[in-house]
Amino acid sequence: MKLFKFYRIAFALSFVLLIIGAILKVTHAEIGPINGNNMLAIGLFSSIVFIALAFYMMYKSEKMPSGEKLIWVLLFALGFITGIGLITFLAAIVFFFIGPKRLFYNNTSTKTTNT
Repeated sequence: MKLFKFYRIAFALSFVLLIIGAILKVTHAEIGPINGNNMLAIGLFSSIVFIALAFYMMYKSEKMPSGEKLIWVLLFALGFITGIGLITFLAAIVFFFIGPKRLFYNNTSTKTTNT
């Protein structure tokens, strides 16, 4: 579960860095060594980090069925293969919210009755 916290931090950091990099790139602004190209490069590197963390958590998960693992891997990889980052971003957002439930918790609820 602690690893998922790092995933969330890496995802949020990547999102913020890519937005700032895009704004700096569009406006052609530079703040010392910080420019749009550098921020986009750092943001893309952190994207690779959170995708690698997601792959590792899925690999280690015993709760998630293997078919579902394959679908997640294809969704994350599809954005890099096609060059459409929106697909990877949408998959990452969905994984951000439902990932812990699918990776770590049982889907069956156990009820105890007092007799």
